[in-house]
Amino acid sequence: MNLQNLFKIVLLGLIVWLTYETIETIAKPLRFDKERDYRYGFVIERLKMIRTAQVAYRENNGEFADTWEKLINYTKSGKMKITKVIGNPDDSADIRKGIRYETILISVADSLFKNYPIDSLCYVPFADTAKFTLRAGKVKKSNLELNVFEVEDSAPFDTRKVLRVGSMVDANLSGNWE
Repeated sequence: MNLQNLFKIVLLGLIVWLTYETIETIAKPLRFDKERDYRYGFVIERLKMIRTAQVAYRENNGEFADTWEKLINYTKSGKMKITKVIGNPDDSADIRKGIRYETILISVADSLFKNYPIDSLCYVPFADTAKFTLRAGKVKKSNLELNVFEVEDSAPFDTRKVLRVGSMVDANLSGNWE
């Protein structure tokens, strides 16, 4: 084999390697984004369930839960009030008979978390044993003291995009993905 053929083989190898590296430079961020979106779908779903539990807790206790133990115990064994309307308020015949309102207590677990693993509520999906960071308290706005909470992903897949729901500085129940 002469030197010219050896040079061609080395150049061909270099071309193949550079082509692979160029493709990987493009494909790696795309794979990362795809995996992030997949994982964040589960994290967002968990944050929505936490928000549901916090709202139910506040309706029953007057404030948001400040520990996972309180929130999970309430979610598993707590009751929430439901007002049942007996009669149709838009029907004049029912109005003459009288509309009645009945308040009943129903299980939070059976109504909002049916077949949901409540004990896993505090754990970040795909992060082994990492728990979401939970904070709750009060904030003063326009001479009103408002209950607030915030739950944040403590082990984000992408540290540039940390997901959270609620806010400790404003009475806001939305998530930063919405």
